[in-house]
Amino acid sequence: GDLRALSPLSENAQKVIDDAVVEVGLDRLTIAADILAEGNTYDLTDPLSVLEVQWESESRQGGAQRTMIPQARGENNGGDKKQFRIPVYLTTDDFSVGVRVLRASQRNGNPIDVSQVKAATRRVNEGIEDATINGAGVTVSGNGAYGILNHPDRNNFVYGSGLAWDNVSKTGQNIVDDVLGMIDAAQADKKFGPYNLYVPTTYGNKLNNDFKANGTITIQQRLEQITAGGRNLRIRTADYLPANKTAMIQMTDDVVDMINGQAPTVIPWASPDGFTLYWMVMAIMVPRVRSDYDLKSGVVVGYTS
Repeated sequence: GDLRALSPLSENAQKVIDDAVVEVGLDRLTIAADILAEGNTYDLTDPLSVLEVQWESESRQGGAQRTMIPQARGENNGGDKKQFRIPVYLTTDDFSVGVRVLRASQRNGNPIDVSQVKAATRRVNEGIEDATINGAGVTVSGNGAYGILNHPDRNNFVYGSGLAWDNVSKTGQNIVDDVLGMIDAAQADKKFGPYNLYVPTTYGNKLNNDFKANGTITIQQRLEQITAGGRNLRIRTADYLPANKTAMIQMTDDVVDMINGQAPTVIPWASPDGFTLYWMVMAIMVPRVRSDYDLKSGVVVGYTS
């Protein structure tokens, strides 16, 4: 309600703009949308007042005991702790309309043009997806907001023979071997799934090819037969991934989640003279890539040598 208090439009007219944001929804989100769909969220109340989020990881100490009597005392373990912080930044895009253009539209009985608000919402979504993949480039008091590809604790995996997946000599079995190698890297860090595998657009096209000549399944279908963490591997094409890079992610909230303060929302206001109407689409959605106390990660990035 506070964000809408400065709206120069009637409630019904403003609702048309709000509905345009809802219509765009999760357009341009792939990895970020999957994080939300998994329920991997850390929800904020009064998000504009939260400048950073802090959390702790604790070292492993001792172990469980086996006993015949419940009152037997345990080791009362207390491990060492590390603190992590991430800035809670805003993702915004804005646009304006002159009052004469708006009044002319009203005079002619034309509906409000919502193309600008839809475009702004998509740009905000693109910003969230880009931050999920490449990081936000925001650092406050030495604390950064990393993405999947630039988190310092990610695992790196070089494709077999250093060949890109869309290389003509790369076979379906070669790609399966690469994916199994990425799973091995995750499991070496004691991250056992479930996994999603994200590929760039050209790799997504390659995975539509037959797994074997004159075969009955595609490479993607063969990959999706791999099971880990209680379900099959999921393959998703994320067009914001750079060429020749893939990302395998354990889809649990101790590996990746979304600090969720506010979904994309339209904030309206007018210039002091009333001749220009402004709108901002603002989101407070911060992807958080996490590692454990030992700096082990459930993210594996594949690339060519």
